[in-house]
Amino acid sequence: MSHARHHHRPVREALGVTWLGLACNLLLAVGKGFVGLLTNSAALIADAGHSFSDLLSDGVTLWALWVSRMPRDENHPYGHGRFETVGALFVAVLLGATGIGVAIHAFSYLDTPVIPAPLAFWTAGVSIFVKEGLFWVTRSVGKREHSRVLMTNAWHHRSDALSSVASLAGIGAAQFGFPLMDPIAGFLVAGLILRIAVELGHESLRELTDETADEAMLERIHKQVAKVEGVEHFHEVRARPMGPNLLVDLHIEVDRLMTVSAAHQVAERVRWGVLNEIPEVNEVLVHVDAEQDLEDENVQLMRPQSEIEQDIRRSLAKLPEIKGITHIYCHFLNQMLTVQVNLLLDPDLQIRTAQQIARQARLCVEQIPDVQDADIHLELHDGGTGHEAIAVATVRGAAHLRRMPE
Repeated sequence: MSHARHHHRPVREALGVTWLGLACNLLLAVGKGFVGLLTNSAALIADAGHSFSDLLSDGVTLWALWVSRMPRDENHPYGHGRFETVGALFVAVLLGATGIGVAIHAFSYLDTPVIPAPLAFWTAGVSIFVKEGLFWVTRSVGKREHSRVLMTNAWHHRSDALSSVASLAGIGAAQFGFPLMDPIAGFLVAGLILRIAVELGHESLRELTDETADEAMLERIHKQVAKVEGVEHFHEVRARPMGPNLLVDLHIEVDRLMTVSAAHQVAERVRWGVLNEIPEVNEVLVHVDAEQDLEDENVQLMRPQSEIEQDIRRSLAKLPEIKGITHIYCHFLNQMLTVQVNLLLDPDLQIRTAQQIARQARLCVEQIPDVQDADIHLELHDGGTGHEAIAVATVRGAAHLRRMPE
């Protein structure tokens, strides 16, 4: 049984912080680019290129946030959460391209290094302050929203701050008579960008290829399922990210003779427990087992129950004392088929006679192909519309008398 929880998270805050980042990146890109050209700073020009790439990443983030929050539809029954992952992968590609461009630009300054003007130093300092602030604000919103694309964009801001630190160091060294340190700092910025691009791209590819959630999350799910009464064992617990959410599926084992409706209630308690206690989870699929699953090559399928019931009715028709069959239950456990048959008998029969009929019925049923064991339950027909006054039950040939509630 699969159940989903629809998250109606407010996106206004997420969009707002992204628009703020876009505006800051635009101002920083223009400012650093202008000052870099004016002061001949390779590191600052490289940093400006990084900020321009941030404009694209902010645009992708806005698109991903908008699409991923769209309600599920016929073509996307699991929702649109993966669009966040696609957006994060696109940002990683943009970062990689920017890193290569920055390295090429810094290389061109190796032959003719220049000493940047002091203005470049102060511009890099302002960039560090702004980008570090954007990192903390965006990261805070991303954590509350459980948004991968926002967290990715936050670390993008942090990478900008770190690259500005490299620029600041290169410009400062050039001011003290080491002009080659400026293009070298440009190379360091390029390397930092490429490293972050690879890390972000790897994380996105892991999600797109349905890599499982981390061990800490699986442990949280295990602890929650173990609390549910009625769950005897559980296995095959799997969780995979879907944008800001997690999709979970698992197998639980319940009492082998539990009714379907009771087993469904246990599964519902498992589902609601996971959804309520682990907010990152959006959907839970619970498969109910009566026993531990076997390997595929060892699985034997029971004949359709309708065929087995026909065989049972045909076999028991040989016993004229049987007035009717009220229920037939089939249990396929431990690769063995056990059936429970409830029979109607005349209430005037003596208990000894009823026991003999039950034993004969059991032998007849156990001669049916595929049936390894049979439980026969006898209900004494009272001649009216009901047959609940007295019951004689035999279990594997041992009979006992009990009075059923009126």
